[in-house]
Amino acid sequence: MYVIDDNIPEVYRFLKGAREVDRLSSLTALDYDLVIAMDCGDMERLGKVRQLAEKTRLINIDHHISNTRFGEINLVEENASATAEIAYKLIKSMGIFIDRDIAECIYTGIVTDTGMFQYSNTSEETHSITAELIIAGVSPSDIFNKVYQNSPKEKVILMKEALKSLEFYNDDKVSCISISKAQIDNIAKEDLDTEGIVNLGRDIAGVEVSIFLKEKETNVVKVSLRSKSYVDVCVIAKDFGGGGHVRASGCTITGNLEQAKQQILLALQKQI
Repeated sequence: MYVIDDNIPEVYRFLKGAREVDRLSSLTALDYDLVIAMDCGDMERLGKVRQLAEKTRLINIDHHISNTRFGEINLVEENASATAEIAYKLIKSMGIFIDRDIAECIYTGIVTDTGMFQYSNTSEETHSITAELIIAGVSPSDIFNKVYQNSPKEKVILMKEALKSLEFYNDDKVSCISISKAQIDNIAKEDLDTEGIVNLGRDIAGVEVSIFLKEKETNVVKVSLRSKSYVDVCVIAKDFGGGGHVRASGCTITGNLEQAKQQILLALQKQI
């Protein structure tokens, strides 16, 4: 059984098994004796699913440098480009045949976690694995079309709304974009996938660090951080109980959008 504490973005629902994933509310009465956490740097990242993990044996499979080794068994490869890369090697070691459905899931996990192979953790092994996935039947152009050229209209409108808040700091080395829950609710009835908005600020010439602030609920702000060359945003995220990678990390801050922005900007002063 697969369970998460969130909705699966529509762009990923073409993947085999994606529609079989359940929300936590429907699984509380299940009898189980093992939980495997994938791609979570710490227990907090599990959200409400944490209550399942606290009741039985836990295996932690991840690639984040900030991983806290919270499992009874920890398979953490910090040099792996994606947790999907680790999953691929596990499947191969078990002698399981990787068909096209499995290959598409793994390829999508790798291509999204590496930012389309642009992040520094993309390695020779990453490309070797994706080559084998292509041999197994993956069409890179088809995956790219479904994941990156298939945004709901509401998400594009949300991007437009978020960009109205774009500000620059530290001689234009830092960009900041924010969006309130009220703005999100005004555009869509359900919480929209905001993945990629942080990259809009990062991809501006001269910007080293991009900040994206998303108000999840009153006084709860989700922070996404990206950097280009020299700022370790994972260090900053850790200061607020978060984590991730050197060039891509995140955290959650208690407070309103302005308070969260000022706290992150203050933390950045140490590195810019």
